Amino acid sequence: MSDAKRIEVTIDGMRFFVCGNDNEKYIKDLAKELDGKIKETARSNYKLNQVQSLVLCALNLLDDLEKMKSDKIDLANSSDDKKEIMEKMEEIKDLKRQLSIFEEENKKANKNFREVQQKSLDVEDRNRKINRDLLEKNKEINDLKEEIQKLEGNISTLEEKNNSASRRIIDLTRELENLYEEK
Repeated sequence: MSDAKRIEVTIDGMRFFVCGNDNEKYIKDLAKELDGKIKETARSNYKLNQVQSLVLCALNLLDDLEKMKSDKIDLANSSDDKKEIMEKMEEIKDLKRQLSIFEEENKKANKNFREVQQKSLDVEDRNRKINRDLLEKNKEINDLKEEIQKLEGNISTLEEKNNSASRRIIDLTRELENLYEEK
């Protein structure tokens, strides 16, 4: 039984299981890079269907591979510095992979920023609504205070009238008593 691992990858929306002894991250990075190239080909040729995009992408990759093979042969034959050049090419590949990772992280950061920005706008909207509600409540409170002052004035006037009427009743009661006593 072999030690080959089954690694699940998604390329152009399709799920595949890749069997091999290679590092899982390496396989997933290759699949991710291929997925990106397919999407780039589809975006730049929007009239193509999925199969046409895949075929054109494969052709582009084979073209790149052949050019790299040719460049590698030319480099191996043309220079004593071929080892240094090959190291630089590997370094460039690593930098491209890192750039790809940074671009993904940047996309995530931008997405998070937009989410936070939207939440901030939502909070500002809620604050504006709360402030409007507070202003309305304050106006209602001021209106009620004015009404209370008017009612207190009316109470004072009514109390005075009540006192006056009570005094009048007392006076009338005394007059009645005096009238009864006189009879």
